[in-house]
Amino acid sequence: MPKNAFTKFEGIVTPLLSPLDKNERLIAKDLAKLVRYQIKSGVQALLAPSGSGECFALPDDERQRLVEIVVEAAAGKIPVIAMTADCGTRKVLKHIEAARKAGADGVMVPPVYYTVIDQAVLKSFFLRLADESGLPLWLYQQPQETKLTLEPATIAELARHPNIVGIKISHGADMLDYHRVVRATRDNPDFSVLMGEDINDLSGWVLGGHGGVCTLANIIPEEFIGLWHAVKRGDLATARQLQDRIMDVCELLILNPRCFQSACKLVLQKRGIFSTAINTHPLPALDAAGQKKILTEGKKLGLF
Repeated sequence: MPKNAFTKFEGIVTPLLSPLDKNERLIAKDLAKLVRYQIKSGVQALLAPSGSGECFALPDDERQRLVEIVVEAAAGKIPVIAMTADCGTRKVLKHIEAARKAGADGVMVPPVYYTVIDQAVLKSFFLRLADESGLPLWLYQQPQETKLTLEPATIAELARHPNIVGIKISHGADMLDYHRVVRATRDNPDFSVLMGEDINDLSGWVLGGHGGVCTLANIIPEEFIGLWHAVKRGDLATARQLQDRIMDVCELLILNPRCFQSACKLVLQKRGIFSTAINTHPLPALDAAGQKKILTEGKKLGLF
């Protein structure tokens, strides 16, 4: 993969779900199937491990094994980004080095969680990672999970570092932070802002975003690719139709179930890509009623 694979990156990044056996170990053949499906569908990059893929619960050896499986299956056709989250700088650097050894093309890093620190310390954290990392670095903004928020001015400063290539922003239904970051970094020719909420892709891309980290691209990658190209060519009528389609699937699989990983894995299992719908404990499995709803409504939506 070229060193500049992420220079002003644009397009769809799929945060891969993790197929697990009854012992919560990765099922390599299922993961490889998912990777091949994504590449065939035309997505531009893969995020693995990812939040959607339960990176927060996978043991360190499984994180590295996951990257190795995905890199081998991707075979250099599209870049692979690894999530390297942890509570301290040295631990994150260790994860970054493991990802590099496993073949990742870049890493995505949230602020350190558990500790409450200010913007100056957050900036020093990311600058040290960028200086010492052997891989291009993506910032990760999802304060509902990490509890810390990078302010737009801090992001704009970090974006000037030659090894910090972009950011994923997830703020639920709130578009304010995303819009501020797009505006704060608009004049940077080498920095990409990706939407991290499937429900907001159309809005975010019209505002000037450069693509998205799209959970439901695990299930309906063609719709996200179509939406991205429709926005790029200014075809808002088609874009609205595709965003409506994404919203319908999102209502079923993301917004309503007790655990969206269970719901999405059940669809992939029904398609024959995954052989189980098992999550890492303590994420809940779907009960019988939940499974029935996914299977019934999913069929109506043409998901299988």
